[in-house]
Amino acid sequence: MTQKLTWFAMALAATAAFACTQTAEVTGAYPVVQSTVTTGPCHSAGDQCDDSAIWIHPSDPAQTVIIGDDKSGGMVVWNLAGQEIQFIDGSTNMNNVDVRYNFPLVGTFSTGQAHTHVALVGVTNETDAGVTLYKVNPYSSPAGKLEHANGTLASSTLPLGKELVYGGCMYYSQPTGTYSFFANWKDGTVKQMELTGGSSVSGKVVRTFDVGGQVEGCVADDVHQAFYIGEEDVGIWRYGAEPTAGDSRAQVDRVGSATGLKADVEGLTLYYKSDGSGYLIASAQSVGPDARNVVYERTGTNTWVGTFRVQDADETDGMDVTNLPVGPGFPHGVFVAHDASPTPSRHRLTPFERIAKALNLTMDSTWDPRCSPYGTCGGGMLHSGEAPAVGNAR
Repeated sequence: MTQKLTWFAMALAATAAFACTQTAEVTGAYPVVQSTVTTGPCHSAGDQCDDSAIWIHPSDPAQTVIIGDDKSGGMVVWNLAGQEIQFIDGSTNMNNVDVRYNFPLVGTFSTGQAHTHVALVGVTNETDAGVTLYKVNPYSSPAGKLEHANGTLASSTLPLGKELVYGGCMYYSQPTGTYSFFANWKDGTVKQMELTGGSSVSGKVVRTFDVGGQVEGCVADDVHQAFYIGEEDVGIWRYGAEPTAGDSRAQVDRVGSATGLKADVEGLTLYYKSDGSGYLIASAQSVGPDARNVVYERTGTNTWVGTFRVQDADETDGMDVTNLPVGPGFPHGVFVAHDASPTPSRHRLTPFERIAKALNLTMDSTWDPRCSPYGTCGGGMLHSGEAPAVGNAR
C-alpha cells in the first residue's frame, strides 16, 4: 500500500509540474510522454519492425542514426529526422540488433578510408541461423550506412549451430577487453559467442544456459558485468555477463507486480551515467495501446523507479536509449521505442528529458560509449577508425 501511495503522489507531482509544458500527462497511474519523431516504416507489411540500436556519429552527433531490423527481411537505417537512408539484405530475416564501438577490425570502408577499429553492429539472422555482423561507415553519404564486416553477407554471418535464433544483444568486457554477442531462442536457450577481430571477425560459443521459457529482449551492462533478459510471460532476470558466470541469476521483476510489468516482456535497454548509476528500462508489450515501459535502478537490486508510456506507441517490442546529446532535437539524449501500428510498423523517438521529468530521473550527458578508455573521454580518444570528435562531442 505504501508503494502505491508513493507512486500516486509522484504521479500527482508530475502532473502539476508539467501542466504548462504539455510534455507529459497522467493516464491512470502512468505518465504519458510525447515522442517528437516517427521513423519511416519497415519494408515488410504488418508489424515487422522489431528492435533498434543507436549509432552515435564520432564528430557530429546530429548525424547519429537509428539502425533497425525487419523480421521479414533486411536492415533499415534512419536519420534523426526519421528518414530512411539505407535498406540492406532484404531477403534475410533479421531480429534483435545491437552496437559496440572500437572493435578491432583492420580493413577499408567502401568509401576508401582505412580503419583499425570500427563500430560493430550485430543482429540475429534467423534465415541463416547465425549472428550477422556489420561495420558502420562514418564516411558514407549520408553517414552511418552499414557494410558487411567480413565483406559479404555470407562471410559476415557466424553460425550458431541451432536453427531459428530469435533475440540477442552485445557485450564488451572491461576486465578482459573482449566482445561478445548473446543469442537466444524461444525455448529459453542462450548462447554467448565471443567475437575476435583482426583482419576479419570470427566467433566461438563460450557459454550456454537455459532461462526456462520464451525469451527475446536482452541487454548487457558493460561496466557492471551484468546481463539482463526478459522471460516474456514471467519477468526480468539478471545474470553475470562474463563467460565464467554460469547460470546463477536473480529476478529483477515479475509479470503482474505492482510496477506494472506485463506480458510480454520484450525490449530492454540501459541508460548509462558516468558515476556507474543509471537506469534499466523494459518494455511491457501488452496488447494494443496499453503498452508501457518500466524503469529500474541500474545498480544494486534494480529497484523500481517508475513506469511510463509513449503517446500512441502500440505493443512496443525493442528499444534503445542514449544519454548523449544528439543534435538540437535531442539535447539530453533520445529514447527509441518500436511502435506496432499503423502498419507497416516503425519506431518513435522521444527526447529523454521528457521521460526524466515525468519520473523525476536524473540525467548525465558525460558518459560516452565511443571513448577509450571505455565510457569516458577524459584523457582518452575516439579510435574507431574514424576522425576524433571535436570537443568530445559534448
